[in-house]
Amino acid sequence: MFVSEEDIFHPPEESSAAKDKPKGVEVRGVAYLDGRIYILLSQSIQVLEEVVQYWKRAKEIKSRSFERPQDIVACTSRKVLYVLDQSRIWKVDTNGNVSVYVQLSQVSATLSVTKNHLLVISSEIIIIYTPGFFRPSVSQFRLPVGLAGTKPWHAVETDDGYVIAHTDAARFHRVSKLKKSQHDKSSVEVFAYGAYGTEVGEGEGQLSSPVYLALEPKHGHIFVADHDNGRIVVLNHNLTTRVMITDVPEGCYPTRLCYVDKRNELLVGMSNGSVIGYKFKRWSVIV
Repeated sequence: MFVSEEDIFHPPEESSAAKDKPKGVEVRGVAYLDGRIYILLSQSIQVLEEVVQYWKRAKEIKSRSFERPQDIVACTSRKVLYVLDQSRIWKVDTNGNVSVYVQLSQVSATLSVTKNHLLVISSEIIIIYTPGFFRPSVSQFRLPVGLAGTKPWHAVETDDGYVIAHTDAARFHRVSKLKKSQHDKSSVEVFAYGAYGTEVGEGEGQLSSPVYLALEPKHGHIFVADHDNGRIVVLNHNLTTRVMITDVPEGCYPTRLCYVDKRNELLVGMSNGSVIGYKFKRWSVIV
């Protein structure tokens, strides 16, 4: 299943969050919680509320404790936000109160969240935090040996494994679906989109710096922020069928994605500080 480009509604300029945000500041993260959009910038979190067909800035959350923040995600079941920086994960409630969730032992790239887990993506490993009564429990999911040395940027958990976007300079730009082997419980790559070596580029089947993913949970679609190509690639759950969303404003590069299931909308954070929404009117079935 996938959505065709004809089924994508591109909102007017007023519905972009860009008009209420400083230009030239890269979006570090985008999250949606209880009718609000939270946009992580270098020194603050901008909070937007919807007002008759467009989004308006409602407030700003600042914390001097953030150390080069990297990402933000929302946990709808717990009604909290999590912010990743260089040394900690912070918990932010809807009133803007900030507290330490967990201390990190290594620098990590991004976050993602499921109903039961918080995933922290770092070199060669996904660290999985499961909320507990006093403190979260910790487990790990390691990349296959064959992918050692690549640089994972982001990962999302699906019903049957993990999808990871990774890159390594000019020779490896790939999105992989990983599962645990039934034989020895090691991880194996079962599907992939992208290329090795000199095949990195802008054509079909190619990616250039895939830096972020978003999951459409009902059908298992994967959105890929294909940064250097200035587009979003839509893949099915087997990472095969693809649609290119290419009408990204000139000079903008997608850095963060957030799919809002209840709105059928993909929020895209850009390198210039803007956030654009793509609304999907219907999903088509591909046999």
